[in-house]
Amino acid sequence: MLSWPVDLGLTVAGHGWVHLEPWRWEPETGTLSHAERIGGRIGTIAVRQRDATTLTAAWNGFLRRDDAEILRRVGRWVSAEWSPAAAIAALALSFAAEAALVARGGGRLLRCSTFYEDFIKTLLTVNTSWSGTCRMNAALVAEPGGGAFPLPEMLIEYGEERLRQIAKLGFRAPTAVTATRRMLDDGVIDAAGHGDVDRLDSDYLLSLKGIGPYAAAHCRMLLHDFSRIPVDSVVVAHLRERHATTPEAFIAARAECGIYLGLGYRLMRLKEKFQVAQVELPPPSQTTGSAY
Repeated sequence: MLSWPVDLGLTVAGHGWVHLEPWRWEPETGTLSHAERIGGRIGTIAVRQRDATTLTAAWNGFLRRDDAEILRRVGRWVSAEWSPAAAIAALALSFAAEAALVARGGGRLLRCSTFYEDFIKTLLTVNTSWSGTCRMNAALVAEPGGGAFPLPEMLIEYGEERLRQIAKLGFRAPTAVTATRRMLDDGVIDAAGHGDVDRLDSDYLLSLKGIGPYAAAHCRMLLHDFSRIPVDSVVVAHLRERHATTPEAFIAARAECGIYLGLGYRLMRLKEKFQVAQVELPPPSQTTGSAY
């Protein structure tokens, strides 16, 4: 049971992560799944919605002793520990409809099982097309990941040359290797890729060679720091074409949102997306299994 509503459909729709390997989303059944590596074994974890405050998880390929780690990972996917109360209050004036989405169980951008996977996926969105991001992620999962996202040492061992030539990471390859090595050496991520949230602040992320303001802000957003909008060319074009404004003007006009401005913007994009497409998000599904 969860302490507040969590809408799995809204979480999945919050940004593009669900389209990147090794995620799978089945809208017909409302099932979200992800290939995982735990204790040297690769298996699959799947989650569905039972009701507004209950998700049910099922898995295969793991041992009974892995149960706690499996549920911890599912909890990270949907930010189960994040309390929405402060965000709802902060967004109420400038983003009333978006605040309502948070109250309904939105505002939880889908996260990977580890900070490291979120970090590398973010890096692979820099200066490329979305199709390029999808292709690079698929290549990492296939090799060196072997069916799941690679662990930090697996990516380092794969090496910059193969990351360039086989996975086609291009200029991102040296950043992936050197940033991974430094984060391990500094102890801000462990061998499994779990991150030390208190040490992964903006200053630290920006100190990693090849990580700029957009990538740092996006990584921080996935650590529940919504104080900045991760501004890239897509954000600039969206605000110009749909709202006839610039990122600077948009931010200045909504200063009352404080540390939740980035979340307000992300939910505004989500709301506009489904209004334009006239798509209804999938309803909660009835299922059985271990409850989260």
